[in-house]
Amino acid sequence: MKVYQAVANAFVKEGATTIFGLMGDGNMSWAAAMSAIPGVRMIDVRDEGAGLSMAEGWARVTGKVGVCNVTHGPGITRMATSLVASTKTRVPVVIYTSRTHFNNEWQNQSLNQDRLVTATGAGYIEVLSPTFAEDAVRQAFHQARVQRRPVVLAYPMNVQDMNIDSDGDDYLPSSALFAGQQRIRPADEQLAHAVKIIAASKKPVVIVGEGAVQSGAVEIAERLAQRIGALTASSLVAKGEMSGEFHAGISGLFSTRAVMELFEEADCVIGVGASLNPHTIEGGLLYPKARFVHINTEPVLLMGNDRAADCYVQGDAQVTLRAIDDALSQLLVYKENYRSVAVKKILANADRDPAEYEIEAGTVDPREVSRVIDEKLPADVGVAIGVGHSFAFPVMIMKKPRALHAFVNGFGSIGQTLPTAIGMAVALGKPFALIEGDGGAMQNIQELDTAARLGLKLLFIVQNDEGLGAEYHKLKASGFDKNLAGVRSPDFGAVARGFGCCGQVVRTLDELASGIDAFMAGDGPMVLDVRISRNVVNITYRRMLYGEDA
Repeated sequence: MKVYQAVANAFVKEGATTIFGLMGDGNMSWAAAMSAIPGVRMIDVRDEGAGLSMAEGWARVTGKVGVCNVTHGPGITRMATSLVASTKTRVPVVIYTSRTHFNNEWQNQSLNQDRLVTATGAGYIEVLSPTFAEDAVRQAFHQARVQRRPVVLAYPMNVQDMNIDSDGDDYLPSSALFAGQQRIRPADEQLAHAVKIIAASKKPVVIVGEGAVQSGAVEIAERLAQRIGALTASSLVAKGEMSGEFHAGISGLFSTRAVMELFEEADCVIGVGASLNPHTIEGGLLYPKARFVHINTEPVLLMGNDRAADCYVQGDAQVTLRAIDDALSQLLVYKENYRSVAVKKILANADRDPAEYEIEAGTVDPREVSRVIDEKLPADVGVAIGVGHSFAFPVMIMKKPRALHAFVNGFGSIGQTLPTAIGMAVALGKPFALIEGDGGAMQNIQELDTAARLGLKLLFIVQNDEGLGAEYHKLKASGFDKNLAGVRSPDFGAVARGFGCCGQVVRTLDELASGIDAFMAGDGPMVLDVRISRNVVNITYRRMLYGEDA
């Protein structure tokens, strides 16, 4: 058996069923071996970095290790940004690749891949002999799972074609190394301290993060909040996981002014599976009167104000919250606190932005765009949202609880949203939507071809202000020529049709609504090029750039 055949077998034993990649001479033997195995789906992409982002999206939805394959040299360099993004998002992906032959550095695709990959924060394993070929696969998948990052697995060209003394039947997958994930139970003294702080609170806030979602702790978090009369909030990545009359939305710069005023009066914050980073607690400014109870699985974790919580509890979110709720029940704690008629009224009217702007002819207010999207898209249609100035509008305005809210902002890089959403749509197998600005849309526009070939029911909403929106407003605020960030856009509807998708330009809210209806009634991918006003500044930028109390 050849090394590439044994390695393909090992990938299948690791559970690889869907592989995103772009073929080159360095990975074609392995790709051919994988494609010959029943049950394996090989998805051809148009860019290596996009392939990795698709594998990341697939992994984020399935909870499994994503798989991507690229050739060596330029295949690796083209995926550098996506390697950093996946590392920062902490998503497990294994990337199969090659390397130029040993002792032949004169080849024009020769590259010190180790240094490049490790500089991104990703893992790198290079196989120097056939005897390590299968063990390297196990090691790569194990590292990806445990360290929650992408791992590049490289087989030099000459090693791939060597013979290996293996029939593949004895391969032990990395899953065998996990006897079962154990839930960390909190220490009794820390638990008692947390209960004491919470029981004494009069204005508590429960903030859930990604760790709470992964632990399955959202339901018990809501039960605890009801018991102690707390407002609920979430980190950005946990948006949409909680709802109800006393849910205040995202904690941090994305909070509305009315919600911030409530948070400023809080005397207790219970962070559940959330890092409580500078964005979530605004560097410590958002909850000036509060004592913090911080629940996380890390041994120790400083908050976004570079301080430890008043009570840090190391423990699984679900186990810890259940123990706290049981203890409070025994103490007969059941309070109204924040859950009053007055607070309910404040929250019911907290999401409207009163600022008025002149809307240019042929464009629409991006705030109203988000409201129409939220209204017209059914709750079972998930949404991925990119970065840039325009992303704050759907983040703050779209309120409907959804099957999936995904944020493609780990590295703050525009252009990652379309390929990540394609991977998510492949994993879900049902309608999915993404929202990004026109600058980001241009960066991986070639992957519309991938969406069309796959026949995905994918709605791509381009919030198009014909410019680099973030830079436009930052230039303006700094007194520079804001028009330096203006870039004329193509007709994205026409571009979409050229790639085999449906597409149209949208200049009114009625056209947007009918476009979404047409997407839901039709099949395949659609692009809506929504021309939005440049004049409307999102609330977060008004705060950061102009110091407005928005």
